[in-house]
Amino acid sequence: PGEPSISVAWMHCTDAPCVKVCPTQATYRRPDGIVMMDFHRCIGCRFCMAGCPYGSRSFNWRDPRAGLPAKMPNPAYPTRMRGVVEKCTFCSERLDAGKQPACVEACAEKLLVFGDLKDSASAVRELLEKHFTIRRKPNLGTQPQVYYIV
Repeated sequence: PGEPSISVAWMHCTDAPCVKVCPTQATYRRPDGIVMMDFHRCIGCRFCMAGCPYGSRSFNWRDPRAGLPAKMPNPAYPTRMRGVVEKCTFCSERLDAGKQPACVEACAEKLLVFGDLKDSASAVRELLEKHFTIRRKPNLGTQPQVYYIV
């Protein structure tokens, strides 16, 4: 028996260091709090990777579309290319269409919950009020918006 595994998600920090260090504003925060990437503005400098204290960024050394079917699985998702940094956007294109992020929808055990932290009637707020939760590296002051129930 080894260490229990936990999902290490992208934190979508309120005070996101990755946003502060991006020289082109390719990394930015939406009004709803989701930290986004504009792949077409990214110059591949990887400052955001260095600025993220959670290691939640990845660099595309190869074309991430190589080997995919000619018809992309999700045409609503922005085109990604070699030489840019990526991160989770909580499937913002799905959120904008009124759907849940794909990871939440696909989790058969319903261990992932997504919602509006500002909405006192949301399921995520109810869970946060009922259970003891932690956030990763709270001492950094980034205010990550992902909570873990322990």
